[in-house]
Amino acid sequence: MSDVGNCRIVPGRDTLLAACRGLPHDDHPMLEAAGELAQLHEIRERTPISEMAKLDRRRAQLTRSIDRWVTLAMPVPCAAARLHSETVGQLVDRLARLTTQAFVPLSAAPEAVFYDAWVQLNELADIYQDLIDDLREGARRLPGG
Repeated sequence: MSDVGNCRIVPGRDTLLAACRGLPHDDHPMLEAAGELAQLHEIRERTPISEMAKLDRRRAQLTRSIDRWVTLAMPVPCAAARLHSETVGQLVDRLARLTTQAFVPLSAAPEAVFYDAWVQLNELADIYQDLIDDLREGARRLPGG
């Protein structure tokens, strides 16, 4: 299913993971932010602690912009909707970090180490997709909303 043709549609897990890996995608605010978050995590791995504050501020800005966008794109949840523990922006930031960890430094790692990182990434991507599906149905609500 192509989920980037319409900018009002929240991208699915596969499209989001591809954006985190830097693969080409259609213009979409979440995909642009996810790609930049992954780049920031990659840069962060080589950045001295004294210079990380600037990168982390930019990550926080991107995370908030994702959250604002999702709030506008998703239907208002029903009153009985369960509260999720994280915002979509926070999940996307974690997905970007795990993608960077799994594909950049582990590309030459032993297969078992790469596999474990891929399993973690896949599990988090499933959590993201479940959250997006629940938000679309109005069955979940996000913190701070």
